[in-house]
Amino acid sequence: MLRIFRTNVVLQIFIILIVAVLMWIGVFIHPRPTPIEGGGQLYYWITGLLSPLASTIIAFVLVIVEGVLLNSMLYRHKMMTQSSLMPLLFYIVAMSIGRPTLTPMLLGSLFLIIGMSQLMLTTTLLSLDLDKIFGASASIACATLFCPAMAVFLVPLIANMFNFSLYGWRDWTMLILGILAPYIVLETYYYMVDELFYRNYLILYGLTDINWSVGGSLIDWIGSLIFLLLFVVGFGSTVINGQNKTINFKKNLTAILLFTVGSILFTLYTHIFPVHTQAFAIPFALCTTLLFVDPKRDVWWQNLIFVLVIVAFVIWNLI
Repeated sequence: MLRIFRTNVVLQIFIILIVAVLMWIGVFIHPRPTPIEGGGQLYYWITGLLSPLASTIIAFVLVIVEGVLLNSMLYRHKMMTQSSLMPLLFYIVAMSIGRPTLTPMLLGSLFLIIGMSQLMLTTTLLSLDLDKIFGASASIACATLFCPAMAVFLVPLIANMFNFSLYGWRDWTMLILGILAPYIVLETYYYMVDELFYRNYLILYGLTDINWSVGGSLIDWIGSLIFLLLFVVGFGSTVINGQNKTINFKKNLTAILLFTVGSILFTLYTHIFPVHTQAFAIPFALCTTLLFVDPKRDVWWQNLIFVLVIVAFVIWNLI
């Protein structure tokens, strides 16, 4: 099975589509309403126009698109030695767990991926330009317009300024301007339609209107533990194996793994599910891919674990 994800693109696409359909078939038959808590103004504008079925279809397409963008980003910046679609597979799995629907996190993740792609070095780009800094901060700020709680991802963004040794005043000025830019546009619109104070109140309310309940059945907690165990093992393996890579690879890897801090903060802040798997989708997709896609290893037990993990997540969603 793992050899397929190193060589055969057609079979990879076929397997990914089967897994995606199986994980979403339940919500296509019985569409879930979109969440009424934790969203930003742009999120409510969009979902207010959609039926539950339309929201489900858009969410499914959005998961695929985001996974493709993430896979392309990792391959383009040589984070993988193989032309594998495994990051797309694991991203779909992480974003689809728990009866998926069009959540604020799902919409915000599109801009999070775009922002992260601005933080990646290449063989010709050895440091971040000012436009890259602005683009990264503006993209993550846009994510907060859909999901205010994603403001916690500004923490790893700021940490990456030190990761890339960006200490100049121009760098930090562009960072601040990027964060403010989407809000300046939005505030200008609110002012023009005479809704400035009311809309700002709703933005602040979105930061506090969070469901703090700890719920979930036994199977949810078991599935969450499997997800966490796989992520922790993959994270540790990625960090250890990354020590022997190039400087650019290490900086890019650090840039992505730092966003795990944002994932942890987001989960602690919202805690809508035993484990908010969507918050960990990006680092989870990278770490699990680097754990399994290794051209030097192709042993039967590794293939067995990979198959069992995918089957377990699919069954978790079908129960």
